Amino acid sequence: MNVFFQATRLTLPLAFFGYALFANVTLLASDGKAPVLPDAGLLSGGLTRDLDALYKKDLPHMGLSSSLIGAARYALLGEARQGAIVGQNGWLFTAEELRDAPSAAQMADVIATIVQAQSQITDIGSDLVIIPLPAKMDIARAQAPDPQAAEALAQLYRDFTTQLAALDLTFVDARSAMQDAAEPVFFSTDTHWTPQGAGLVAQAVRDQGSIGLGDLTYDQTESVDQALTGDLISFVTSPALAPRIGLSAETVSIAVQIPSETIVDIFGAGDTDIVLVGTSYSANEDWGFADALMAALGRDVINMAQQGLGPVQPMQDYLASADFQNTPPALVIWEIPIRYLTDPALWPAAAEGMAP
Repeated sequence: MNVFFQATRLTLPLAFFGYALFANVTLLASDGKAPVLPDAGLLSGGLTRDLDALYKKDLPHMGLSSSLIGAARYALLGEARQGAIVGQNGWLFTAEELRDAPSAAQMADVIATIVQAQSQITDIGSDLVIIPLPAKMDIARAQAPDPQAAEALAQLYRDFTTQLAALDLTFVDARSAMQDAAEPVFFSTDTHWTPQGAGLVAQAVRDQGSIGLGDLTYDQTESVDQALTGDLISFVTSPALAPRIGLSAETVSIAVQIPSETIVDIFGAGDTDIVLVGTSYSANEDWGFADALMAALGRDVINMAQQGLGPVQPMQDYLASADFQNTPPALVIWEIPIRYLTDPALWPAAAEGMAP
């Protein structure tokens, strides 16, 4: 079997380079004309940049060949391209979860950034509640590629929350809420939580007891099932080929909370806004986290989370906004996936960016 895998590892690159030779000949021979290259030196980067654009535009079969080779690599070797890790039973994980744990100095930068944000929030008369989100590999450890890595992520969560508690920073233990769930709280081929996972964490926010409950009530619309192609599929193959290698589209049930016709005490907690800041876990309405918070807390939630920026930049943007300065909320909820704690590039500059 080892001989088979070794042979396959060698065959796939050879097949790709064979295709590359054929494709380059085809490209150079297209329409009987050689491609026009830029008048730029190698050291300037212009030639490299324009060659890259030329190949992306004119190289035949590039998308299909890449998808086929990726599908073969997954089917034969159980591997994905750089950026994703293949787990058990068709589960995929982001490679971000396998970064080295933060050093003591890096964790100090993380905590300093959070303390600075909390100081700005409390100085203006608002409160901060932090929601550290556990790693997918930790919660779905039965499907994890590496049990030791899953346990290391669990320990990172414990270390982080211990430091938050030592500084009297209010946080919600999302890991405990998700750990013993009867239904999946993460998608198998996506980095994000399911609406069920988001709902469990919203209930944990309510049960934590530090947030006053309001009088608003909400009616949930009927759930609509939609197909979801997980964001980690692109690190393996194309959505069209994924089902052929066992990576079928998943289903996400989307429902929306609509305010009921309820008489609210204008002097009660129901009249006070909550602002949610965070990542795509909160920003993407398909997961329904803001709606789940409103239903659980009986209070309005204004969603200021942003996709694709990590947890720090959205908080920087919100604290610098006129909305925060002119109409500060009673409460800011900050959702922080712990896998971002291992990215040292995020945190040292962040503390400076949040400084008033």
